[in-house]
This record gives sequence, C-alpha cells and structure tokens, in this order.
Amino acid sequence: MQKGLWLKGALHCHSTLSDGLLSPEDVAHFYEIRGYTFLAITDHNKICKVKNFNGVYQPGVEVERSKCKLGGSYHIVALGVDDPAILDIRDAQLFIDYVNDDGGLTFIAHPYWSGLLHEDLIRLEGYIGIEIYNTGCDVEVAKGYSLTHWDNLLSSRRKIWGLAVDDSHRYFLLPIDADGGWIWINVDDMNPDEILKSIREGRFYSSMAPKIIVFRYESNYLRIESSPISRINIITVNGEGFSLSLETIERFINDWRDPYKRKLLCKKLVRDFDYVSEASKQEIYLETINNEKLAIEIKNKGIVKFEVKEAKKENKYPYVRIEVIDKKGRYAWINPII
Repeated sequence: MQKGLWLKGALHCHSTLSDGLLSPEDVAHFYEIRGYTFLAITDHNKICKVKNFNGVYQPGVEVERSKCKLGGSYHIVALGVDDPAILDIRDAQLFIDYVNDDGGLTFIAHPYWSGLLHEDLIRLEGYIGIEIYNTGCDVEVAKGYSLTHWDNLLSSRRKIWGLAVDDSHRYFLLPIDADGGWIWINVDDMNPDEILKSIREGRFYSSMAPKIIVFRYESNYLRIESSPISRINIITVNGEGFSLSLETIERFINDWRDPYKRKLLCKKLVRDFDYVSEASKQEIYLETINNEKLAIEIKNKGIVKFEVKEAKKENKYPYVRIEVIDKKGRYAWINPII
C-alpha cells in the first residue's frame, strides 16, 4: 500500500433535499461519527452543500440519463461539481464530458439494479468506474453486486475502477442501507482536489469491512496482509485465476496428516510443506510441483497474510484484481492491475 493518509469515504448518499430520511447536516453527522473523513451527498438532480463536516466534503449529484438496451436508464453519480448547468444536460455522454471538463469525475451507479448490459457500459467513455457494491440495492432487492459487469469491462481492456457505496436513503429504518460499503482513499493531504485526483487514479480500495494493510503485486509475486479473512480470490480473464479459503487450508493440513492422502498430495500438487502452530498463530509454507511458493499466516481464526511467488514468466493477462472475504461474507476489493 502507498504511504500517506487513508481516508474513509462515502460517495453515494441522499438527504431530504431529494428522497433521503435525514437532512444534509444530519447525513454529515451520521457519517462523521462513524469515522468517515470524506463525504459526498449525491441527491437526485440537486447539488447539495454542507457546512458542518469534520473532514473533506465534495458536492455531488446523481442523475438519470439516456435509455439503455433493456429500457432502463444510466444512473450517473458526479463528484466535485457545483455548477447547476450540468442538470440541464440530458445526454449521458455529454453529461460525463461536461463534468470531466469542469474538473469533476463520474461513475456509473448500480449497473445490476439498473439492468445495464455490457454493451450499455462499453458505449460510454470517460467515467472512472462502476459501483461494484451498493448497500441499498443489496439489502432491499438483492441486486447490490455488479462484479460480472466489472470483469466484463476489464476483460475488454477498459480501465475501470470498482467502488463500494451505500446509496443510503433509510439510515435508521429497516433494512439498514447505510455504513455498509465505502472506499479507503490514499492521499498525500486532505485537499479536496487531491482526493478527487486519487479516486480518478484508482488510489483506493473498496470495502464492506475487511481492511487491507499491505498489498504488493508484481508479475510473479503477490503479497497481501489484512484483517482476518476467510477467503482470497485472484481474478482475471475467463478460465484463469486462483482462489484459496481458510476451509481449504484446514482441509489440506488434515489431509497431510493422513499418509495415504499425503502421498496423493505429493504426487499431484505439493513438493514441500511446512506447518508451524503457536498459540493462536499458524504459519504454512508450501511449494507446489509447478514451482509456486506460498506463505500463509493465520491469526484469530482468519488469514492475515498471503504471499505467493512463482517462476518468472510473462504476464499474459489484461488485468488482475484481488478480493478478500471475511467470515461474515463481507468483501474488500483492490482495484485491478491493468
């Protein structure tokens, strides 16, 4: 992970200025007391400004523009704009272009909820990302995850970042749609323009709870340190990638203790294996027959370190992205390496 400050950011939420339960000032207070240091209230077709927020606030807006293949519309979130003239632009692409020219940024909201197809998303240009997780769409209608949309765009060699958001309206009313998805933004200082720049460049990761502490990636090396997780997924083009779960690790250790199963493992998978257990800490070192070397550390019943090194080879993939999942099924997503 890069050095500097890490700011917890809420990028998509609503107030009484449109259809939210709380006033703009109460929305700011809601997120402030929960540790957020970056906030954008994105009411429908109305630009909201807030005076009292102990962090960095950027004005934003959500608009509905143009028709898509299945009859729905693009919902576009714009940040860093306070010019009401943008609300008169009816075309989705022209809206995105205007925001970019004005120094702001845009991303596509809840593609799954909106019924967007790949051809809808590939038709537009200039937006920085899509919502890969939307809390409100998840808890209300079970259409909060848009990971397939993301992978299709990345496989098409589009540099698109993935954002986790709330899209909060209800706050305290069940089902709760707030404080369920956010991004951690890496900045040099708490300057509003610097924060937008970091988001634009993908210097953030998205989360529902897990924290990424260390991330290092090279063509033949990956290292991740995090809060305790139960699964790590390395995702790339179709038919490729890697997934490892705590359950698989535990099963492997048990199989290694069985002479017959150990023989099968050595024949099919493992060249060398070492396992150390001390109190609540476990360390696993494994070398595969394909010359891959893995180091895994487990603490508090979760994976906290994962490291893999393989023989030097050419990276043939257009992208690689990492996601981790904790024992409650909550994700964190690292932006793709293009």
